[in-house]
Amino acid sequence: MPPPHSPPSPGLNVIALISGGKDSLYSILHCIRNGHKVVALANLHPEQKTTPSDNQSNQEDGQNGTGDMEEDIDSFMYQTIGHSVIPLYESALGIPLYRAPITGGAVDTARIYRHDAADQAAEPVSNIEPGTEDETESLVPLLRRIMQSHPEANAVSAGAILSTYQRTRIENVAGRLGLVPLAWLWMYPSLPAPAERDADPAAVAAAGLLEDMAGCGCDARIIKVASGGLDDGYLWENVSGSLAAGRGLRRRLIKGMSRFAAAEDIGGAVLGEGGEYETLALDGPGFLWKMRIEVERRDVKVGEGGVAFVKLKGARCVPKSDGLEYTPQDVRRPVLLDGTFSTALDGISSLSVHQMESTGSGESVSSLEWSIDEPNHRLSPSTWTISNLVAPEAGPSAGEQMNAIVTKVQNALSSPPDSISTPRSTEDIVFATVLLRSMSDFALMNNVYVSLFKKPNPPARVTVACGDALPANVRVMVSFVLDRGARDRRQGLHVQSRSYWAPANIGPYSQAMSIPLQDEGRIVYIAGQIPLEPASMEVAAQDKPWVEGYSLRAVLALQHLWRIGEAMQIDWWLGAVAFMTGVDRVEAQVRIAWELWKKMHSRPEGDEDEDEGPQLDAWDIKYGRRAEELMPQAVESSLPKFSVLDEDCQSTVAPFLAVEVDELPRGSDIEWQGLGGRCQQAKLLSLEDGTSTIADERYSYRSLELDSGSSEVLFEERLRSLVTSHCQTSGLSQAILYTSLPVPEGVWPGQIIPCRSVWGREGRRLIAAAVLQEECGVEV
Repeated sequence: MPPPHSPPSPGLNVIALISGGKDSLYSILHCIRNGHKVVALANLHPEQKTTPSDNQSNQEDGQNGTGDMEEDIDSFMYQTIGHSVIPLYESALGIPLYRAPITGGAVDTARIYRHDAADQAAEPVSNIEPGTEDETESLVPLLRRIMQSHPEANAVSAGAILSTYQRTRIENVAGRLGLVPLAWLWMYPSLPAPAERDADPAAVAAAGLLEDMAGCGCDARIIKVASGGLDDGYLWENVSGSLAAGRGLRRRLIKGMSRFAAAEDIGGAVLGEGGEYETLALDGPGFLWKMRIEVERRDVKVGEGGVAFVKLKGARCVPKSDGLEYTPQDVRRPVLLDGTFSTALDGISSLSVHQMESTGSGESVSSLEWSIDEPNHRLSPSTWTISNLVAPEAGPSAGEQMNAIVTKVQNALSSPPDSISTPRSTEDIVFATVLLRSMSDFALMNNVYVSLFKKPNPPARVTVACGDALPANVRVMVSFVLDRGARDRRQGLHVQSRSYWAPANIGPYSQAMSIPLQDEGRIVYIAGQIPLEPASMEVAAQDKPWVEGYSLRAVLALQHLWRIGEAMQIDWWLGAVAFMTGVDRVEAQVRIAWELWKKMHSRPEGDEDEDEGPQLDAWDIKYGRRAEELMPQAVESSLPKFSVLDEDCQSTVAPFLAVEVDELPRGSDIEWQGLGGRCQQAKLLSLEDGTSTIADERYSYRSLELDSGSSEVLFEERLRSLVTSHCQTSGLSQAILYTSLPVPEGVWPGQIIPCRSVWGREGRRLIAAAVLQEECGVEV
């Protein structure tokens, strides 16, 4: 069985954004399931247009004189159909409700909200006419009003499933107001089934979210259809019905959608994520729903283009009838591990305890001193790297040194070396490596680091603490990779909402950044991933015995890397590095990491890759975005994609290194960091001193191992030989040295990461290793 979730972190006080639809109401159940308290409901509705006759009519309809609001304004951002029922949720749920009108429209239609703003976190400054601002901004005064009435509120939840458009707008507003964004349903169709659904042979797999809603007594009715696959015969059907009728409807939805959802994930269409249909929640489990909503009369309206909707008359709250009793534990959650990673964990667990408990020899690095005087610059057709920025002269603290590093990088970008003719900005940084002397320096460093990045997708990042392996008096050392290409071709993934998918990035870094190469293909930089349970944001399995706990943490952190890779459409891993802490157990930790990496690169028996084509964001499809403009979202797919691997390759395992450092973020004992490629073909080569991946004959990732037989006296000689033989090509974009020995000044032409110990394939102990990334056969 997959491992259970760890206990939830301390509860948040949540403002729940509700539209009346199934997803926003179901998200409230997950807030409660994860130990949080919903203190207020928030709703935006169409602006009210009232006349005396309208008030009389609405009173007769049982709408409490709410006025004749426009029935459905077809907002890009908000569901508005059925809005006249929203006031009833305050009584139905027993939670205070706050409402405000939607002002403005979809002014900013970029997929990532405020993508072109000078400072994404700043309040918008606008000279436009009142009422013509972006509709997203309607949320701000509403949430501020709620926060004044509920000063304890510190989070906001929403029902986004696949819509980057919706999620990034809520995250932007939440960030500006200091609220934690929660999106429990994010990527839900691609997550492993909850154990309860997986054990049910009658469950309709493609409608898994609806099955899970049914599992805790939800009642959500279709009140609008807007797809060629659905007609008015679907109106008022209960999509979350738990009896045979409910499952029959879900099968009908799948059949209806299958003819019209070829370009998008069918799971999203069946859930109505592309606007195929909209719902109204009427009832749910008693621990949330104190009363249910009853509708006296319904009028069906049919419009143009296959659109049909229900106009509701006489809606009211009524006592709940006796029925099944549910508890928060009945709200299903996806299991922690995907099937392939659960299998991988089982494989690691089958290794003998003796093998895993073996102690290592992760001694401290040499005590010889070394220094860095000037940063190193490397230029390739696609990237510019600035490595080993330090500022010990600025003062003894990490904050002082980081301030000076910020000034140095800004000066370098505005006045680049002679070989780089065009100035760039920090907006062009796509990856950062931050080395600290101690993790206690993190807050001081990060408070300054954040000032570098104001755009929606800051660079991906890895942060580790190297202790006294850093040069004397250095508290912070930073290296940057910049994209030299057009900014509009860059793609980023920056999910800040807490969910079940992967850890939220609440700091100034993205999960991943993807840049195009000069001719074809893409390189994807992924941030370091530690084993946080996404729902709780706590390090997993801290209360388990060491072997069991570390194995789970290694698998979970790698699953995070994998899910991000899938979301970014990676075809093949160019290589990966596993950072770890351990000292006494480092040899066993390295073996677990290596066995796991090797297992995840094992070609499945009978493997036949099928290219499913791009899996597009349903929200964007709804509004006619061009497919080439969209970044696909995570779906159930195969990574690595063995169909791109050259058939003559003897090995299927991408380059691997493990390095021991002093500390990792959050006290973790493992962090995976990888580089991926989107390519048509990948080749793996076994070198005399390591391994190499070549993507499309255009990009090479070489991992070169210097075995531990070298003495310190011979280290400089071997290092100079490696530089002469491998580091003289003009297309070399990065040269990263992981070393357990000090580096003589001026010898290494790239980034240096000092480590306690370094390990290669098969868990072999090394003295150092080099990762060389090169754009092959090109001139700068």
